[in-house]
Amino acid sequence: MAVTRRDDLLHALAARVLLFRTTMDRAAILDSEALRMARELMRHVPDPAADPEAVLTLADLHRCRSVLLGAEAGRQDAAIAAALDRYAGRREARPDPDGDTEAARLAALHERARAAVVASERHRGRRQLEEAVRACEAAVAGTPRRLRPLYASALALQGVVLRLRYEREGRPEDLDAAVAVLREAEVAAGPGHPERSLVLSGLCAALRERYEHRGALDDVTEAVRVARAAVDEGGSEDRGGRLHNLGLALRMRHERTGDPKDLTEAVAAHEEAVLLAPPGHRDHVLLQQGLANVLRVRRERGSGEADSQARIDALEAAAADADTTLGPRVGALLNLASALTERFQLAGRAEDADRAESLLRTAAAALAARHPRYAGVQHQLGLVLAARGRPGASAALRAAALHPTATPLTRLRAAHAWGFEAMTARRPEEAATAYGHALAQLPALASRHLPLADAERVLAESRGLAADAAACALAADAPARALSLLESGRGVLLARALGDPADDLPRQRAEDPRTADRRAWRGTGQSAYADADEVAGVEAGAYADAGVAAAAAVDRAASATPGDATPAVVRRRAGSEEPLLPSEADGLLSEGADGPVVLVNVSRFRCDALVITPEGLLTVPLPRLTLREVVDRTVAFLGALERLQAGDGGDLMAGPAAEDELDGHLGWLWDGVTGPVLDALGITGPPADGRPPRVWWIPTGPLAFLPLHAGGHHREATGRTVLDRTVPSYAPTVRALAAARRRTAASVPSFLVVAVPEAPGAPPLPGAAGEGAAVAGALPGARLLAGEAATRDAVVSALADHTWLHFCGHGTSEPLTAVGSRLLVHDHLDHPLTVAGISRLDLSGADLAYLSACGTARSGFTVMDEGLHLAGGLQLAGFRHVVGTLWEIEDTLSVRIAEQVYAGLGAPRPVADRAAYAVREAVRGVRDRYLRTPSLWAAHIHVGP
Repeated sequence: MAVTRRDDLLHALAARVLLFRTTMDRAAILDSEALRMARELMRHVPDPAADPEAVLTLADLHRCRSVLLGAEAGRQDAAIAAALDRYAGRREARPDPDGDTEAARLAALHERARAAVVASERHRGRRQLEEAVRACEAAVAGTPRRLRPLYASALALQGVVLRLRYEREGRPEDLDAAVAVLREAEVAAGPGHPERSLVLSGLCAALRERYEHRGALDDVTEAVRVARAAVDEGGSEDRGGRLHNLGLALRMRHERTGDPKDLTEAVAAHEEAVLLAPPGHRDHVLLQQGLANVLRVRRERGSGEADSQARIDALEAAAADADTTLGPRVGALLNLASALTERFQLAGRAEDADRAESLLRTAAAALAARHPRYAGVQHQLGLVLAARGRPGASAALRAAALHPTATPLTRLRAAHAWGFEAMTARRPEEAATAYGHALAQLPALASRHLPLADAERVLAESRGLAADAAACALAADAPARALSLLESGRGVLLARALGDPADDLPRQRAEDPRTADRRAWRGTGQSAYADADEVAGVEAGAYADAGVAAAAAVDRAASATPGDATPAVVRRRAGSEEPLLPSEADGLLSEGADGPVVLVNVSRFRCDALVITPEGLLTVPLPRLTLREVVDRTVAFLGALERLQAGDGGDLMAGPAAEDELDGHLGWLWDGVTGPVLDALGITGPPADGRPPRVWWIPTGPLAFLPLHAGGHHREATGRTVLDRTVPSYAPTVRALAAARRRTAASVPSFLVVAVPEAPGAPPLPGAAGEGAAVAGALPGARLLAGEAATRDAVVSALADHTWLHFCGHGTSEPLTAVGSRLLVHDHLDHPLTVAGISRLDLSGADLAYLSACGTARSGFTVMDEGLHLAGGLQLAGFRHVVGTLWEIEDTLSVRIAEQVYAGLGAPRPVADRAAYAVREAVRGVRDRYLRTPSLWAAHIHVGP
């Protein structure tokens, strides 16, 4: 066939389009020669209907020009491209006069992928979505990487469809894949790519979504970087949307880190974005809501009433301009209702609550029952109804808590509110069920893929949740369930590291197939307390009868006098499973065989001790204890310690007064907590045979900051103290204690001593060098790392080869970020040895760690029930026994206590299992010498079996 001028022009224009797509050569499609050739080609095509190839090539040229020129300058080219596409009609692939060339093949792949993505966005069917995924995979696989700009476009499409599938089906692996391919697209696109701002915006959105799902700080930090680049590198088109993305990322990072500069920049970004999208603009609703949300955050930081009103104004504007599209309309209504509810709670304006309820019912009516946003609407509606004391609050909150497509955080918050509402209405059985659903979300929120610091932040939202759940179960006269709830909601990160009970399914199936299968089912992510009827959404009226009986039980408990508070025992029946005893609690009860394990539950509803004994589960009500008093006592106790550590400031009586205050708190601990528990156990005095029983203490909430082991009236010298009557130890959770007991001691111990008397940036500890030398000399074959030799890497490396550790130096406890607490090794400023780092070590076979440092067993304020301190980190790493301190200790006395402990351990051939006894005797010896100064001796504790 003869080659015509038409063929030459067609191939030349197709080559220009391909050159642009593969190299981003702007001149290939923007210079005047390209337009001249396009006009000439049209003259050589007398009948466009008979030559679709020419028409589509011209459409490609104008489409590329419109993308490169932007919305304004490229408007005419976009219109021409659209008209030519319509004229030629749809097609799967172009005919090519020269056969299946690479240009034609690539064009077909990309066009098929783009069309499939558009179809999947318009239609929610799974078939269209999977077709789009396959088309994008084919486009990526079929595009050579050397054609980087074209490859970047294919990756960008794949990132869009993977994120879309995550949003619809909730599979985290899709979100991970979307982030990965969009990162690759960003690199491949490079500067000048016409779709670069779209790639950056897509990556920013995927990173934000992953941050919301997992809470990793790195994701939101990268989202800020990417969003800034999108704003800086993009043109005027869609600048408002890119500013909105930047504002969202900055707000999220501010909420995480508290950096005020992020909040200021976020407000400015959202305000500028709103100015670029007046009413009627396609993004007006979205951008107004973004502004409202950042104003809410600034109002919560104390900015003033003006921000509160400005937030409602923005949401009113969004709601007024929202079209009938489901997503934007429901979002606008939900946000406005939330703002009105908050104002009602602050100002008590009934009209705000009325309107909020009306808006939420409108939103609920517009949604299908399984729509993911339905849970958020029901949650907010439940809060409004509960705030007004209206019927239906529990049903709405329950619907949100059990919603099958809601996020774990939404379910947790709704279940928490449901439980509180039910308990306030004196329906403790229902409340315990609700709190159980909330606790069931914790493993998903703090899953294994999250870094420890990020998981700690996520769990801060659940502070006190397990204690409240257990209190509700006790009010419903279900102590075994209370134990299960308390254990399931505490030490979540410990459980993550120690392994799930379902990991031992083969043994469980051999012993009890039905129980093992039930645990395996729960391990799939189903709520531990959900049954088929609950998942199906039975109305809240199903709780009516149970609620009446439970309310009567609460009435009886509330009217009981302290003298009526008698311990109750739930006994295990040999050879059978107690019908009312969950299998989780049954497994925990075996841990009482070696001595009582006391969980002291502190809740706003009630306070009790749950005691695991060889005979079963003992419940000891603690009517003299309240959460409010525990908080007040904790603050006062820590304040007295701080005054002692800061010095007397010239006041000679300040030190003795602070010591007297500490002694008073120890007496209060005895009267309200430890004394009633020991009396209930029949431990009513010092042992006549000189062999005191072991007792393990597991405090909850703020009680974790107080020395239960030192509770007592020491100055009376009558034996009314924990130390005189028992050998006290601590455990983070019953499961952690069980795990430590399962570990076997090393057959041949090996000793590592680390001494850091002068850590950079910390005050010197003159006694540390002498203590290190003395301990190393008392232990045969001990390796001593001292001074500059005690670097992080040296310590970590040596830990792998030794089963005992003695550390003498500084330790720091971080109250707001417990996993950041650290041992101050010599290079700690550059290479810190933190809880997070320690807990990741694999030190199986390790026996005992002695931390002669400050505050090594003090938890953080945000996650008091997680055991996230240096002692807990070493237990996670593998040490069976840990000796630590609750606060800063005097340097010289620390050496004396260490010498006495090692003597009690049997040095030079020490036995780790004597640790609890050795610590008790050493502490009692110092106490008897310094009776009036408890700060000197009450800090040392033993953690372990």
